[in-house]
Amino acid sequence: METKLLLFKITKNIFRYAILLLCYFLSFGLLSKIPFSDGALWVASQKNYIAISILYLAILFIFWVLFEAYNVEQRRLMDLIYGQFFGSVCTNVFFCVLLGAVTDMEIISIILTFVKLLIIEAGIGIVWVICFFSFYMRCQSCKNALFVYGNREDCEETIQVNNSINSYFKVTEFVHFDIGIEKIAVKILQYKAVYIGDIPYEERNQLMKICLKSRIACYCVPKISDIYIQNTDVLQLHDKVLLKFRENGMTAEKQVVKRSMDIIVALLMLIIASPFMLIIMICIKAEDGGPVLYKQDRVTINGKPFKMLKFRSMHVDAEKDGARLAAKNDSRVTRIGKLIRNIHFDELPQLINILKGDMSVVGPRPERKEFIQEYSKVIPEFTERLKVRGGLTGYAQVYGKYNTGPEEKAKYDLMYIYNYSLRLDIKLIFLTIRILFQKENTEGIDEEQRSAVRKQN
Repeated sequence: METKLLLFKITKNIFRYAILLLCYFLSFGLLSKIPFSDGALWVASQKNYIAISILYLAILFIFWVLFEAYNVEQRRLMDLIYGQFFGSVCTNVFFCVLLGAVTDMEIISIILTFVKLLIIEAGIGIVWVICFFSFYMRCQSCKNALFVYGNREDCEETIQVNNSINSYFKVTEFVHFDIGIEKIAVKILQYKAVYIGDIPYEERNQLMKICLKSRIACYCVPKISDIYIQNTDVLQLHDKVLLKFRENGMTAEKQVVKRSMDIIVALLMLIIASPFMLIIMICIKAEDGGPVLYKQDRVTINGKPFKMLKFRSMHVDAEKDGARLAAKNDSRVTRIGKLIRNIHFDELPQLINILKGDMSVVGPRPERKEFIQEYSKVIPEFTERLKVRGGLTGYAQVYGKYNTGPEEKAKYDLMYIYNYSLRLDIKLIFLTIRILFQKENTEGIDEEQRSAVRKQN
């Protein structure tokens, strides 16, 4: 199996750079056919086309990285397809605008050239990810695994979900941790993989040691404190090793940079989105005559309350019985509301919240005060999300779903807070484009729930 995976990685990288080289020759060949007008700002020479093609290739590679278009080992097939497509779209739109702005080439010729490049590159990239995703799945030996679960888990649901989406291992037997480490250790030796659920630290550590000693693949659900340990500085004090925990991942300098980026991005997005926002406002008003905007009380940095703006997607009296999250097939959602919620356009007015300083472009999703109080009873660390401004998009929105549980959202958000960088913000902004077209990211909670906390928790 290890030989297969090594062969996969070598082959993947060879074809990856072969595709980039092919894109270079495609861009050079097509760009060199764009006719210059007599008053062109650039001299039409082979040297110019080589420089443009190299720049084109570099931008294409950057966008493919931002959209995780090559991450075959960790992303779903549809994520990879979207990544290839949107990476090519962004690259060709960027160069179409660039050449249209700095030269007086014929605009029709420019557009047609980049449309051709888009179709060819996206097509080649999509075929590449389909082939290598299938290749990777075949290289994986789906091991039979023992699932050791705890008191806070729905064992049957966890196994059902895992076995339907996991290509690394398949749970064939499960035991509760309280049967004792000795009995579990005997069972572990019968398997090639062990999946450790949400069990106490002491038992988890003992099981991990048994697996590592016996060279058995070990997978476990991380606890929130594991995220703290992951983000530490290693210090040497004479002959001792110390871990220094970081209080938070955002210095004063980073906060200034982040706020500057928020203002610039929000202004640009408002300009681009303003025609769509006008159409949405007209449609909402025409459907039932109610108010266009919906103001909702939310909490942001340091527990500060603010009015979060959204396009109204539900009936006017939708929350007359109290606050609750949207459910699957929620009858309170209007017709136009269902459409704009599916593509997340109901969130566009929050660009105004960003300019006001209530929110950031990227950050933990702002929650209602009552939900924070409810979640904090189960997950005390949930309030740590308030260390930074709430965001229009974020780690949990990109990698989770609308109905992802609060504990998993807290883990995602803390990973973001403690690993913040400008590069990460830019990456999450581009990945947000991808999730606009993934319906499962807007799936509501179960009808009987009011919040994302499940009954058994």
